[in-house]
Amino acid sequence: MLDKGTKEEVFLRVKRVVRAEPNQRLDIKDLSEVVSEDKLKEEIEKIRVKEVVKEAGDSMIITALEIIGAIKREFPELRIEHIGEADVIIDIEKNSKKNKHQSSPPRLYVIFVSLILFLGSAMAIMNFHADVGMGPVHQRIYQMIMGVSNQEPLLLQVPYSLGIAIGMIIFFNRFYKYKIDDDPTPLEIEMYLYENKVNEFSLAQKSKRAKQIKKGKH
Repeated sequence: MLDKGTKEEVFLRVKRVVRAEPNQRLDIKDLSEVVSEDKLKEEIEKIRVKEVVKEAGDSMIITALEIIGAIKREFPELRIEHIGEADVIIDIEKNSKKNKHQSSPPRLYVIFVSLILFLGSAMAIMNFHADVGMGPVHQRIYQMIMGVSNQEPLLLQVPYSLGIAIGMIIFFNRFYKYKIDDDPTPLEIEMYLYENKVNEFSLAQKSKRAKQIKKGKH
């Protein structure tokens, strides 16, 4: 056991989002990354901060001050440098065992959704081409190159259609299970931004509720 009055300096990087189960004990190691001397780090990581309660609902907030306070109770003289987020959002996963078995959607459902997306995309592209008059443009280009008129210039339309498909694959950086390169796809970026917005909203709602409860007690 380390000396409680140690003058060691500790760097604490608080996490943004942590997933936990109801009644789970949350230690320092679950909520943040600790940089310090090895023995001190082990002692700090074992410190209990809070327990996930059922009353919290789907999420709860643990502030960086709560984490630092828990460490200070065990090591009062410790110098703590806080880096990272001001609050940790705890996503409470209920029935986690059941969710693991249902994590992959049924194949029929995937086929149905893919078919709807395919038909919707096809209709959107065809309507766009009808609005801008792409058909007459292809006919005109074919006449300029070949010297004859053709109402269905497949020599242009087929490569053009394939080009659209190849362009979409390159843009989304994914074909079936394979990625063209290591760059994030537009969908991954949108999901990242969406998750950040959800976390910010959840944090704001929890903070607002905590203030209302505090006012009600007074």
